[in-house]
Amino acid sequence: MNGLLVVILVASAVGVVVVGYTGWWRVAFSLFGIRPQRMTCHKLGLKIYSPDRIQRVDTILAHFARGFNMMIASPSTQRVSDTCDSMTPLFQPFAEEGVAMGYTLRRLFFFSPQHFEQFCVKAKPEFRYLYYVGLGFWSGMRDHDPCRVVSIADRLDPLHRYLCFDGYGFKLAFFDYPDDEQVLTRLDELPGYARRAAYQGVGRAFYFRFMQRVDEMMAHTARLGDVARDVAAGLGLAATFVHTDQLHVAQDLATMLPSPWQPHFHLGMCFALKARSLNGVNAFEQYMENVDRPVRDAVGAAIRECDRVELEIRADDEDEKYRRWRETVTAWMIQHIDYPMAGVRQVRATMSRSAALVTEGVAKDEHIRSR
Repeated sequence: MNGLLVVILVASAVGVVVVGYTGWWRVAFSLFGIRPQRMTCHKLGLKIYSPDRIQRVDTILAHFARGFNMMIASPSTQRVSDTCDSMTPLFQPFAEEGVAMGYTLRRLFFFSPQHFEQFCVKAKPEFRYLYYVGLGFWSGMRDHDPCRVVSIADRLDPLHRYLCFDGYGFKLAFFDYPDDEQVLTRLDELPGYARRAAYQGVGRAFYFRFMQRVDEMMAHTARLGDVARDVAAGLGLAATFVHTDQLHVAQDLATMLPSPWQPHFHLGMCFALKARSLNGVNAFEQYMENVDRPVRDAVGAAIRECDRVELEIRADDEDEKYRRWRETVTAWMIQHIDYPMAGVRQVRATMSRSAALVTEGVAKDEHIRSR
């Protein structure tokens, strides 16, 4: 009897070591996973009605959930990466964003911003923007207060860390705002440009929530006053990123916006196209085959300028590099790209009304910050 007990104990100990070493114990984390059946347009009350749009957004949500669930419960992170790489390019970025959110739970007691950037960002730099957004989304899911989000972001890349605030704002607007519109006042506690970056995430969420009710989309955006233009930038990014293979969808929405918001929506389009071009060159080239040559030229010119400014800004020692990046590209697009991403034009000798509005907005922000 004693011999049998020893065998059982030894076998149990070996089993524990094997499970611990191979990572199979992580399967238990599946209890904390996202239930895909709850992540649908219908369950979330999204204002999306046409079958094709419903199918697309349901697929996006399913990929995000799958990325998160794999990351928290899979014994092998390499298997997670390989599975994501096998996905359709149009939807893989959403799974990668879910992976970034899952990373924080996987490293719950050992989280390190440096490890996050080494493990996620540097391993797959083509999805770096999505990873920072996913990290901020997790802060929203954990109900971190704005100060906690700032403390996390401060230890990240000085340029891309602002995307964490974007993800944080997205979570509040996507999940909490329908029940309590005052929840967005939490974002007003964020310092400097972090506040505006968070409202850009709100715009992305508004696009999903009101995709086929443009009147409501506009009304909710207008209520936000001085950050409405940042919300508009988020609208442009989401509309373009979701429909990169159907760019006309974003262009059609762009024509419905009031003129003060248009330069910012245009910038959102630019950043979405830049992100998609990074995600995969071959897929991006296929998407661009569906558009006319003038549009293709405008897209290429905007991405090149966005890249150029990013490199230039990164070399500076100033704070709020992300702000300068966006404002510089916005002003350039006003002068060089026909709205909305319709073609490249000659530089105008005088500043357009749209450019004047952007300059006026920047001046006001500088005045507020200096007070």
